[in-house]
Amino acid sequence: MLTRSFCCFRGLSVEAEAMLWRRGCLSWRHLGIEARRVLSPAKSASVIEQLPLFKTALEARSADFFVGRLPAGHRLRIFPAFVQDAAFLDIETTGLSRQAVVTVISVLQNGKMQTFVRGRNLHDFIQVWQGMRVVLTFNGACFDLPFLMREFGFSCKPAHIDLKHEAKCWGLRGGLKEIESRLGYRRTDIESGDGEKAVELWETYEMTGDAIHLQKLIAYNTCDVRSLELLAKRIWKLSCQNYPAPHPAS
Repeated sequence: MLTRSFCCFRGLSVEAEAMLWRRGCLSWRHLGIEARRVLSPAKSASVIEQLPLFKTALEARSADFFVGRLPAGHRLRIFPAFVQDAAFLDIETTGLSRQAVVTVISVLQNGKMQTFVRGRNLHDFIQVWQGMRVVLTFNGACFDLPFLMREFGFSCKPAHIDLKHEAKCWGLRGGLKEIESRLGYRRTDIESGDGEKAVELWETYEMTGDAIHLQKLIAYNTCDVRSLELLAKRIWKLSCQNYPAPHPAS
C-alpha cells in the first residue's frame, strides 16, 4: 500500500490523495503521467521531483523516512512493505516514577512472541531491539520507550508508530482496554488487569518466589501485545478503505 500512497508527499493532503485515486492515479508509477493531468503545474512538478527520493528510501528500507512523512492515522500504510522488520512491544514496570525499573518486556515479531523478564533474561532484549526497523506500541512515546531508553542506555530507537495516536484519528479514544471493548475483543481472567495489577503481581512474585504470579503477569503483558497487532490491522484497514482497487493484505 505504501507505493499507492500520496499523502506522504510534501504538498499532498489525504484529500488530494483521494482525488488522485478517484481520477485513476493509483500508484507511484502513474505519477509521471497522471500528476500533470490532475494537479496544478507547480504541484505536479513538486511531486514528480520528490519521487526519486521516495523510491530510494524504499529501496534502502528506511522505515523512519515514511513514518515521518505519513500523516497520523495513516502511518500503518508502511505495511506490508516493512512487516518483517516490525515488532509489537509492551512493557511492565515497578511503577511510574523515574526510579521504577522494567520488569517484563514482550515482543511480537514475524508471528513469534518473545518475553524478557528481569533477573532472568532481560538483557537478551538488547539483541532483539537492534534488529527492529519499526516498533509499534500503545502510548509508547510517553511510557514504553522512555523506560527502555533509560533501562538499557539506548541512544537511538527504531522508527516508532504509537497506536494510541493512530487510533485517535479514527475515533478510537481512551486506553487500550477501553478500545479492546469497543472492538469486541475479550480477555480471559488470567489476561485481564491493569497497570496497578501488573505492579502488584511483580511485587508478590518477588516476595514469595511463586511463579504463578509471574505467569499471570506475563499472560497479561503478552495479551496487551496481541491486542496491539489486532488494533494495528483494524487501523490499517481504515486507512486504506477509500482506495478504489484491490490492495495488499495486511
